[in-house]
Amino acid sequence: MAGRGRTFLGPVALLVLAHLAAAPDPYAEECRTKTYPPSGPTFKGNVPTYIINLDLPASKRWDQLVRDKKAELKTVVQNIKDIANTFFPSGKVVDIVDNKIAHLTATLPYPFNEELQGIANSSGIPLG
Repeated sequence: MAGRGRTFLGPVALLVLAHLAAAPDPYAEECRTKTYPPSGPTFKGNVPTYIINLDLPASKRWDQLVRDKKAELKTVVQNIKDIANTFFPSGKVVDIVDNKIAHLTATLPYPFNEELQGIANSSGIPLG
């Protein structure tokens, strides 16, 4: 019986590999030349530049960047929560991180602890 399984497995594996090799790459895009300065269908504009002033209090250094990217940051955090809730549907893991573990940031050395607190305050996202 084991010999039959091996005999069947070989052609099936080849069929799967052939299918994968023939499938179009969903992330491919046509190679373009002479695209400087950037343009085209995937160009979303110039990347903004931010100056992080280290002379500001640690809790205020990231305020401008966080204000400008608040929506994107909230989306990323929500995606992480959704993934966690997929594996642990009770929501307890997200609750523990948001509420119980947040105090661990106080154990980080200065200025990291205050920077994280400032980012949480500016974004409205829980510190955890």
